[in-house]
Amino acid sequence: MQTANHPHHFHLELRHATVPTYVTSYLFPILLLAYEAWRVGHWIFDYGMNFENFRYMGYEFLLMLVFVGLQIFVEIVFLACAAVTRHPDLEHRVANVLAGIACSFVVIGFDLALQYAL
Repeated sequence: MQTANHPHHFHLELRHATVPTYVTSYLFPILLLAYEAWRVGHWIFDYGMNFENFRYMGYEFLLMLVFVGLQIFVEIVFLACAAVTRHPDLEHRVANVLAGIACSFVVIGFDLALQYAL
């Protein structure tokens, strides 16, 4: 029979987290993806499928990088608050935060591919 005082094991799972974990982890990548879709769609509407000058669009890519930086800052604060309060959902929060940051980097990578690989 297991006792309630056994040590918690660190399991990186993307399921069984609380709603604030999902909101904090995936709201930023969803907003970033929506902005990227709008940005690419606007470019295609104006210039067609010619992405030759996409990298010269201006401040938009810098805005996306600042947004990812803001995401990382907010999620570090989110995890720090969970660690300080010894929230039982901490290991699930870490996994979801890392997945959310990875999703944002995928969007940034897609944008860089449009800028330099095409």
